Amino acid sequence: MSEPDIYVEAVMRSDLPAWVTACGHLAPLMAIVVFLAPIPTMQQINREKTVGGKPLLPYSSMIANGFIWTVYGFLKSEPKIMAPNSIGLLLGTYYFTAFRRHVSIGAANLPGTTSQHRNGLVIFITFILLVAATMTKDLAVELIGKLGVLICMIMFASPLSTMKVVIETKSADSIPLPFTIACVINCVMWSVMGVLDMNDFNVYFPNLVGLAAGLAQLVLKGLYGNGKSSDGENDEFFQ
Repeated sequence: MSEPDIYVEAVMRSDLPAWVTACGHLAPLMAIVVFLAPIPTMQQINREKTVGGKPLLPYSSMIANGFIWTVYGFLKSEPKIMAPNSIGLLLGTYYFTAFRRHVSIGAANLPGTTSQHRNGLVIFITFILLVAATMTKDLAVELIGKLGVLICMIMFASPLSTMKVVIETKSADSIPLPFTIACVINCVMWSVMGVLDMNDFNVYFPNLVGLAAGLAQLVLKGLYGNGKSSDGENDEFFQ
């Protein structure tokens, strides 16, 4: 980005409403909060020395997602994108390593195996680096941005299977309320930033989709709570 472009962008951002500016400051922090959410799960895995039936995919996806958006933020000279996602990349690497330490040898329900996840990440990261290094900046930003959107869509699609189970069992016990609320707030802030601050489709579109998925989960949590208790009453919503 040239100096005149940076100056014009700075002037435009200085005219933004205060609440949009506040979202711009808070969105990176909320993203980090969401990235920190798996820590209790990691503590449980380290304590029990087993991953049980938990999948590895969320953590390998976090690495891929963190890496691609870190590169995207770097290419666009956008620290609000680069900084939180670089932290997500580091945390995802930690979660991935901790998971692999306690997974059963030959486990293939992750889905796939740990080796397949590792090899897939190596190929993916190598491809993104090649794109960034060999293509023109504008073309690299466009391609990497669209791949980032695709990964986000895949990640946000994962709750669909959960919602199907909730409707079938009439119990929303599998929907973690605090984490879902954090995701909704995160998506709201990044959607506002993407539309009103950055005017970047690659930022606001996947977050609007994530917002819709999060709100749908909150509706199901309100409808079904945590299922039926022994006396036939619905369990508490705020769990």
